[in-house]
Amino acid sequence: MRATPEQSVAWLRARMDALGLSSLDEVAERCESDKGNISRIFHQQQRPRVDALEGLAQGLEVSVYEVLVRIGAVDPDADPLPMRKRDGRRQTFTWPRKR
Repeated sequence: MRATPEQSVAWLRARMDALGLSSLDEVAERCESDKGNISRIFHQQQRPRVDALEGLAQGLEVSVYEVLVRIGAVDPDADPLPMRKRDGRRQTFTWPRKR
């Protein structure tokens, strides 16, 4: 089941606690974004740009896949796991086609 907006926000708050962050401003600084974008992403009102996913993951100290699951973009029970390819400092993810 995909995460609901309430679950996404609850996860973000728990992650902030685990990282010792007390505000969205601190999260945004770590993720190289702004607090409005962070709020809209975790309230599922906006999807992050592909190039922003890695910044979100690094700032929250989780994988890109974890971010995708937590914002409701991926259903871990129904969607196949992505295949990860590293090319130097970049990572790309592709999903196998469903049959």
